[in-house]
Amino acid sequence: MVTIQDIEEAYARLKPIVHKTPLLSSRTLNLRTGNEVLFKAENVQRVGAFKIRGAYNKISTLTKEEKARGVVTHSSGNHAQGVALAAQLLGVKAVVVMPKSAPRIKVDATRGYGSEVVFCEDSSEDRERVANQLVQRHGFTLVPPFDDERIIAGAGTAMLEIAREVNSLDYFFCPIGGGGLISGNAIAAKHYFPAIKVIGVETEPANDCYQTFRQKRIVRIEPPKTIADGMRTQSIGHLNFEIIMKYVDDVITVTDDQVIETMKFFLERMKIIVEPTGAVAPAAVYHNILRITGKRICAMISGGNVASELLKSIL
Repeated sequence: MVTIQDIEEAYARLKPIVHKTPLLSSRTLNLRTGNEVLFKAENVQRVGAFKIRGAYNKISTLTKEEKARGVVTHSSGNHAQGVALAAQLLGVKAVVVMPKSAPRIKVDATRGYGSEVVFCEDSSEDRERVANQLVQRHGFTLVPPFDDERIIAGAGTAMLEIAREVNSLDYFFCPIGGGGLISGNAIAAKHYFPAIKVIGVETEPANDCYQTFRQKRIVRIEPPKTIADGMRTQSIGHLNFEIIMKYVDDVITVTDDQVIETMKFFLERMKIIVEPTGAVAPAAVYHNILRITGKRICAMISGGNVASELLKSIL
């Protein structure tokens, strides 16, 4: 199990590398919800998402021999970019397996950081199959997108930053794709704010963790059709499952339309660009799904890498 010490050690590695992202607020939203709401703005992180935290923490701790052989990962986009940049910074060869449906902006960015991109079909099974073939063929080290202790610890450093800025929080809302982000941040949240309620959020079509949380077993779904491409994973990881069941208080869902409305709010009122997956947790707060009042809430904006065509259609 990942510990708070793992997260603090990860932050020591990451501090010279990552941006200390801001906590943003909106009077309009506070009035709308009756709460004090803060947003952890990982959309302005390096690579435009939180993923550099876990990727750099993982690759930087590989052995000299592992670094020399290179790394491989599979991702629809943000983890791909995180691995690509981390590998570039550390002088490590990286190959990234991406589904054919991955947003072009994320494919181009991954290549721009110097990584080779190999395409696969959209299912999680095919991503993993192609990545494992490359491991067997070339001896690469796999850098998993979420089911890994170093990835989880790196992701949890976002909450460490939050805890150094605020002295109390009642609720923390976090998106769930494969479960890496919420795993690390839930561990840190419960350490720094023992009474906090940690709420995971998915879109309705990508509700595998919502089902998993209620059935207390990992539920695998068909590839979901959702605007949030970071949630097109079919199930959470095994390590993530253990952590979520121990540290997360509830998992809820929002609709794709609610996500789009929240993206518009960020653009029109707060003047920031947030990708669909990044707007999932804020959507639960913006629409006050849990009917909370009078609380201090933090919601994670996990990324801001949205294709211009999608942004145009939303507007």
